[in-house]
Amino acid sequence: MARCYQCMKEYPDGYDICPHCGYDQTSEAENLYYLPAGTVLGQGRYLVGKAVNAGGFGIVYRVWDQTFSKMVAIKEYFPSAIATRIPGTTEVRVHSNKNMREYEVGKSRFLSEARRVAKFQTNPNVVDVYDFFEENETAYMVMEFMDGMTYKQFIRSQGGKVKPDLACRVTLAVLDALSEVHRERIVHRDINPNNIFICQDGKVKLYDFGAARLETTDMTTILTPCYAPPEQYITNGKQGSYTDLYSVGATMYFALTGVKPQESTDRVQKDQLTPPHEIDAEIPVDMSNAVMRAMAVKEEIRFQNAEQFKKALTEGKVLDVKREIARRRRVRLIQIASMFLVLLAAGGAAAMRIKSQREASSLKPADIQVWVAADENDSADGISAEERFQNMTKSFQEDYRIRCDVTVIPADEYKQKLNEAAAGHALPDVFDSTCLDAKYLDQLEPLDETLRLMEDVSAYYYLDEYEKLFPDKKQLPLCFQLPLIFERTDPNTAREETTAELSSLEALTDSEGRYSYAIRPEDLAIYQEAFGEDCIKKYREQFPDAEGLGEAWQDFLKGKVQYYLSDTSDYQLLYEQIPGQFQVAYPEQGAVRGRLDHLWSVNGESGRDEKKAAQWLIYYMLSDTAQNELSVKSLEGVPLNRTIFTQVFLEAYRGNLPELDGRIQTLSVGDGKSIQENYKLWDTWGK
Repeated sequence: MARCYQCMKEYPDGYDICPHCGYDQTSEAENLYYLPAGTVLGQGRYLVGKAVNAGGFGIVYRVWDQTFSKMVAIKEYFPSAIATRIPGTTEVRVHSNKNMREYEVGKSRFLSEARRVAKFQTNPNVVDVYDFFEENETAYMVMEFMDGMTYKQFIRSQGGKVKPDLACRVTLAVLDALSEVHRERIVHRDINPNNIFICQDGKVKLYDFGAARLETTDMTTILTPCYAPPEQYITNGKQGSYTDLYSVGATMYFALTGVKPQESTDRVQKDQLTPPHEIDAEIPVDMSNAVMRAMAVKEEIRFQNAEQFKKALTEGKVLDVKREIARRRRVRLIQIASMFLVLLAAGGAAAMRIKSQREASSLKPADIQVWVAADENDSADGISAEERFQNMTKSFQEDYRIRCDVTVIPADEYKQKLNEAAAGHALPDVFDSTCLDAKYLDQLEPLDETLRLMEDVSAYYYLDEYEKLFPDKKQLPLCFQLPLIFERTDPNTAREETTAELSSLEALTDSEGRYSYAIRPEDLAIYQEAFGEDCIKKYREQFPDAEGLGEAWQDFLKGKVQYYLSDTSDYQLLYEQIPGQFQVAYPEQGAVRGRLDHLWSVNGESGRDEKKAAQWLIYYMLSDTAQNELSVKSLEGVPLNRTIFTQVFLEAYRGNLPELDGRIQTLSVGDGKSIQENYKLWDTWGK
């Protein structure tokens, strides 16, 4: 029996024309770069048929699932601007090496899209994703096959616009989907008539999550003109559920009127968008007001969640945008007037008390000196250590009129210069004190003000034990490191992801049975504790000279050693330098501790205003924005901020670091003394 590549039904061998749908099996693909019909993917499971459509980043095919005997759709990652396929073959090739990083980042995002959408399989209004995998040097997403047409095609088939009740039904279905999507703090960011599908059975499906991002990550300017709100045009602009609701409103506007809405950026200057009921008198005023509220230029005037929009459509009684703004202005004026009356009644003594409290809880403008360390890899991604610090603290400096005078010192010189400054009582106002000698800790200011600002230390990993870890309260970590063991692999040999644990030195040998490993200097004490005294002894035997320790990273990169005993701080750079040439294993769980990193301190000899500003700065560096910059974008360490860890960091690195979240839940960390002990071990190397 043969199978038709279009309708996927079987028919007797010997025919070129399918008797069910009339498709000519001998017809060539519309594009030479499409996968040849009859290709089998997924280890023999998926039989590829005719291509359905293609865009700039992918090709969608009709596919027969030979395991469950049903038709599905497969989307292939195929960025046509930077990749190609030799006609008649299956493997995707990148045009040049300079495009490789862009290609790999895009593939990672493609797989992230699949993982995100797969969460919503139980929602009838989100396209089902059944499977995703990598093959042919690219990636594939297996989805339900939707028989029908896009909302845009449907609107065209209805004469250019649809009846209000039908537009309302479609919108409510999309809002039902978004209710669940937004609960996961995901923003779709590209809702428009082309990304809503009307199935033959009447079901409405939201699909194409290729532009979706978590709320807490930086946003790019991917958008569809006429359906995107103003904040989407701003690089790294703040976006949220209200961003998608604008797009839903704009889609409903088009469906009701047949007119594309005025571009939102033009409306910022002069809003001339005509309400739907003024275009078509059949559109109910309340429905028209709901659409206009969803499309308000100012996000605070829009509905803030899908439930509010649904309620407006189903219950009516919605104020138009102008009346809503006027209502809020009246409420605000009443609040201000009430506050003013309270202040008058309270008298002069209360006013003075309020002034005193305000001064105690605010900052005076100040210039503070900041020292940061930067190794040779800090500008590998095009962002220098100073730029990273300024990106982390930009809002803080602007909001509180604090100017940070940043001095960047090479990492291999930082310890010496820092301790020389301490010896001369010339420390900066605020600095990374990780490598400061213990004898100078008495010069530091206790971080009581920083701890006061935190209030709820349970929002951060390990800080509920802060006073146990740092009894003098003079150093505060910004992140921590999870111990990782990197193993060199042959890039030409297929392999599976490992989640293995290494529990003995005997495992750290090459094919000839010789010990073959290097240790990151900052992790000497960690691995000595995990593998015993012999771990350091055998390492010294491999590299007896004092320089050997400083070359650990290079020894692994150059393939001189098989294993590199390090931590999460090296993962990103290894991924960029030797992608596909290493895999990750873990030290035995429970036998190893994590390492607190990027310890920051305040000079106790600075001026009062400078010390206060410095303590507030350290507190700010634990905020969502700063931790995202430091830990997610730069991967300088695992974030202490639990929100950024669970909602951003895990999303970015879970696929590359298997079992990451489970291991961190049981990981203990060393205290301040253990960090000092490691530096002592480092200092005595080779002596």
